[in-house]
Amino acid sequence: MNYTYKLTTRGLCSELNSLLGFYESVIDEDCQIFIDASASQYFKSVSILDVFKFPSAFINSPHSDSTIISGNRWRKSAVIQHKTKLTTQQCAEFFSYTDTFKQKLNKNITKLSLPTKFNCFHIRRGDKVGEKLYEWTQKTGRTESKRFEFCDYLKHCKNIETIFIMTDDYRCIQEAREYINNNNLPHNILYLTQEPQGGHSETLNIQNDRRYSKQELVQFFSEIEIAKQSQQFIGTKSSNIFRYITNQCVKDVEFISLD
Repeated sequence: MNYTYKLTTRGLCSELNSLLGFYESVIDEDCQIFIDASASQYFKSVSILDVFKFPSAFINSPHSDSTIISGNRWRKSAVIQHKTKLTTQQCAEFFSYTDTFKQKLNKNITKLSLPTKFNCFHIRRGDKVGEKLYEWTQKTGRTESKRFEFCDYLKHCKNIETIFIMTDDYRCIQEAREYINNNNLPHNILYLTQEPQGGHSETLNIQNDRRYSKQELVQFFSEIEIAKQSQQFIGTKSSNIFRYITNQCVKDVEFISLD
């Protein structure tokens, strides 16, 4: 059986989590899979195959007889039940990076001079907490998440003073600095977020045909890899990013959810 797996306009980790689930459902079959990423705002300028080196079942062009599977409907249209559940190590290997992309990640991470022990806070902003345009409630029934502040994360932080903040909104960095300064705390903040970044809206991204650059993807996956090396990862389990990291984290990270 051959498949053309079509990514949708959903968030990046939502799409990647679904892709992994689909692969688990067909892993024991003699099939070939082509990923059609033409609808994804993340892989319009950068090929997904320039980021990941997937298993040999994945091919560069589709077969003429391939079955088309939508990334947000694969459970209904591909296979009724999972046939295989990959281990955490296998999940990590499934999303292994190309050599060129990995070099860019390593260079990006090295410049931070991360200590041996640090914690990672994933702070959500943008449409996820109602700060940006959000039009999916009527379509999906889902609502925005509760907004959690830096202090909500910090109270779970155990005896580690270096904190890497994973966020797409630079205001989170500013708020963290202000809280630390106002309370005379010894914590050190590290981050990759740039000042122009102000959170995002998937709705506006789609309307404006937003296309992510390689530099933006390098930043995002650098943050992912940093999170996987932390002592504690503190975020919200309702986030696809939380689930994506949890599914493939081979290091002994303590995961803490605020929701």
